[in-house]
Amino acid sequence: MHSAAAAPQNAAPARPFGRFALSSLVSAGVDLGAFELLARGLEGPIGEGAAILAATCLARGLSALANYLINYFLVFHSRASYGRSAGLYTAITVGKTLCSGLLVALAAALAPELPRLCFKIPVDSLLFFVNYLLQKAFVY
Repeated sequence: MHSAAAAPQNAAPARPFGRFALSSLVSAGVDLGAFELLARGLEGPIGEGAAILAATCLARGLSALANYLINYFLVFHSRASYGRSAGLYTAITVGKTLCSGLLVALAAALAPELPRLCFKIPVDSLLFFVNYLLQKAFVY
């Protein structure tokens, strides 16, 4: 009976990560869709590299607000002040966005025959785990 009581305690830490993953999936859908539409629309006027960076920043901005609110209220059930947590969330998001945009642009320049999403998805997947750890430790 003692081992059955221990199982829920061990499972509890996975819940925020599961909710974080679901929140991130919703945000990723917004981010990826907006990224591709914006990159296509901006590529002609400003060139591929600049379009990737601009589309990354704009799409991330659209998904970031929704993600912050979902994480604040539903994932971490935060009681941190809005100003403090929003500031830290913004700093992490800006850093993650710059990393994503620069890495995707570099990869696209090295392998222009491949679709941009072939680079964006794995780059952002790696950044996802770093993001969770930083948000859990510093934001909420």
